[in-house]
Amino acid sequence: SRAVVRLTRLLNDLRKLADLEERTIEYARVDVRELLEDVVDAARSVPAHEGRDINLFIAKVPSPFPCVMGDRDLLVLAFYNLVDNALKFTSVNQPVEIRALEDGRSIFVEVADSGTGMQADDLPKIFEDLYRGSNARGTEGSGLGLALVSRIIALHSGKIIVRSRQDDPHGTVFTVRLAEGR
Repeated sequence: SRAVVRLTRLLNDLRKLADLEERTIEYARVDVRELLEDVVDAARSVPAHEGRDINLFIAKVPSPFPCVMGDRDLLVLAFYNLVDNALKFTSVNQPVEIRALEDGRSIFVEVADSGTGMQADDLPKIFEDLYRGSNARGTEGSGLGLALVSRIIALHSGKIIVRSRQDDPHGTVFTVRLAEGR
């Protein structure tokens, strides 16, 4: 039954990737603060993440936080995948942080955890379809989540980078840059 669940998840993720190739993106102003609050609420509503410490930090000055132009549903999916991964690879007593900043031209969203981190050899490959890092092989997943995130961010003319450490202090930070859409 676990194999059926894994195959179902894999097929669903493959369908999402295929849909990205054919889907027309509907660009509209997206309130980043609201989007990230919705992602945090969605992550907290998953029974496996109940009671987990998910901290959202959004710069309050200048106010209001800038919007981006994009497809809100796709951006929710991308950020949810990053938060879900951070929760999967962090112990239950450790927090996950989502931090949003802006520089007048771009917004930056970081999803940070204090998990075990990734090996340096894995970092260049983690956005490839079906790739699972050496530390992820015993954890549930299809190996398509980060590929999906990468494609969604690219469709929004954005950029995603990752930094990770396995020595102390250990953890991983994904940083997404998107153009402001005032």
